[in-house]
Amino acid sequence: MIVRRLARWLRTSEASDEGAILVLAAFLMILIFAAAALAIDITTKSQHRSDLWTTSDAAALAGASQLPDFPYNAKSEALKYALANDPSLAGGVNPTFRCVVGDRNRDGQPDPFDIPQACNPGPPSPPAPPTLTGFICADGVCAAPCNPDLGHKCNTIVLETDKTTDYAFAPVIGIDSGDTNVLSAACRGTCGGGAAGPIDLMIIIDRTGSMNDANNSLDKAKDAALAVLDFFDPSLQHVGLGVLGAGNLGVCNDLAPTIGGSSWLGVPLSSDFKDNLDLDVTGDGIPDLDGSSTLVQKIKCLSFSSQGTNLGSPISDDEFGRPDTMSHLLTFGRPGVKKGIILLSDGAGTEPDPERPPCQYAAEMAAKAKAAGIEIFTIGLGVQGDTCAKDGTGPYVGASVTRLLANMASNSVDNCSGPNPELENTDGDHFFCEPKSGDLASVFLAAASQFAGGSKLIQLPPGA
Repeated sequence: MIVRRLARWLRTSEASDEGAILVLAAFLMILIFAAAALAIDITTKSQHRSDLWTTSDAAALAGASQLPDFPYNAKSEALKYALANDPSLAGGVNPTFRCVVGDRNRDGQPDPFDIPQACNPGPPSPPAPPTLTGFICADGVCAAPCNPDLGHKCNTIVLETDKTTDYAFAPVIGIDSGDTNVLSAACRGTCGGGAAGPIDLMIIIDRTGSMNDANNSLDKAKDAALAVLDFFDPSLQHVGLGVLGAGNLGVCNDLAPTIGGSSWLGVPLSSDFKDNLDLDVTGDGIPDLDGSSTLVQKIKCLSFSSQGTNLGSPISDDEFGRPDTMSHLLTFGRPGVKKGIILLSDGAGTEPDPERPPCQYAAEMAAKAKAAGIEIFTIGLGVQGDTCAKDGTGPYVGASVTRLLANMASNSVDNCSGPNPELENTDGDHFFCEPKSGDLASVFLAAASQFAGGSKLIQLPPGA
């Protein structure tokens, strides 16, 4: 409009050609400078948005590192990191929490295993999102609001971050500043997908005679171990097999020969369990694992052992000097990769010998592994009410097996012997207990995902 008026004025004006050119040049210079100034302000705001997003993402990751066990630490860590990188964000960072789980079969509902293992948002609060569970699902992931103040278990922190950019040139046209806001979400654990980080993990399965029962406990343990392999990505997660009940037979249903006698180490750390998918372990008609993998074969055909229950030597064999899982992890594990042991047993220690109290020996061997930087998870199968009856001296005389297994695990307490033992599997520590009639696969997966889960940025479903 202004340009058309100027052209009309130039046609009707009595001004000289030289004057008209000067006026036009001056006007064009104003337009050029205004465009340049606007471009500078737009570039400044764009750079501020990029910096804000970087800061917000990093702060969310810092907060997620504390989830799900310490939500208040998660909030303070996120705020501290954000303000340390940009003090102008004071009052502009709003942390909230979510429970993010999987919808792996894409039926629009959260996978039941993930709740409460990964997180638990409690019953939906009205007005609930448009599902019966309070979750919004999209692209194989479900999310629901989560409030630690109400006792909810939350695995995701969301930061809504706002920043005001003061313009340098736009005020001449009445625009003094512009607001920028970004939303960052970071989750710890599986977050509806697979395991997040690289690990070296040994799974120790109890195959002593007590596992040969009406509940098919050994078969359940083997299926649970296979479920862990199905869950893992062998390019990141390497897995080996230890056994409670050493062997030295070179046949499928026992262990490969070892130099100098039998071994607690069934299969070394392996990454070939998904090389050629030809084995369906989930029963859905889709191949999950490589049936030719030594690890898969040994798990599938483990048989019962006539040995007593030695809970300590499969971890670290100070008594007999046989190959054990701790030595293997420290010698053959990848440098810089987290190392862990999951040990399943259905009873108290009865070995190695009368001179060494079995439960005390087991606790000492676990402590040795933990001191070497190995995380230990323990699973008690039907052990409620069992005691360390073979310990005649030492700290475990008359002690419950649940106390022993909790002490063997990293940073854990015994919540299994109380009136609500099922709460043990949702308290976030490394000790789990399950009745012999229970679902071992979900417990194994909970331990494995807790160990392998790191913090990562995620995209929430729209509206969540």
